[in-house]
Amino acid sequence: MSLWLIQLIPTSWLNFAALMTLVLGAVLFLAGKLFRRSRLLRQYNLPMRVVGFVMLLAGAYFNGGLGVEMEYRARIAEMESRIAVAEAKSERENIKIVKEIETKTQVIQQDTDATLAEIERLKQKEKELRQQNQSLLSETCELTPSVIELYNQGLSGGTQNE
Repeated sequence: MSLWLIQLIPTSWLNFAALMTLVLGAVLFLAGKLFRRSRLLRQYNLPMRVVGFVMLLAGAYFNGGLGVEMEYRARIAEMESRIAVAEAKSERENIKIVKEIETKTQVIQQDTDATLAEIERLKQKEKELRQQNQSLLSETCELTPSVIELYNQGLSGGTQNE
C-alpha cells in the first residue's frame, strides 16, 4: 500500500485501526500467557503469543507513523493557511500598486496636457509676434528664452506655473 493512499483515508478510521491493532495485539499476547495454564487451549499458547506480540509491535509502529502523518497534515494545513494569507495580502498590495500607477499616470497626463497647451499658447504668441514684426526677424530661426524654458520644463517632467 502506497503512502499517498493513507492521505485518502479519513483520520478517524486511521486512529481506530491503529488503536484496534494495538489493543488486539495486547489481548492476544495476554490471552496466550493465560491459556498456558489451560489444558484445552495450551496448544494455542505459542501462536497466540507470537501473533499478539507481532500485532502489538505493528500497532505501536502504526501509531508512531500515524503521529508523524498527523504532524505532516497539521504542517500542511498551516502552510496552506499561510499561503492563503499571503495571497490575500499580495492581492491587496497589487490593488494598491495599480491605484498608485493610475494616479501617477494621471499626473503625467495632466503635466503633458499642460505642457502641450503651453506650447500651443507660445506657438500662437510667436506667430502673432512674427506677423507684427516681419521686418525685424532675421533669416535664421532663433528660439526665444520662453521656448527654451518651456522645453527644459518639459524635460524635467513638470511646469513651474503650478
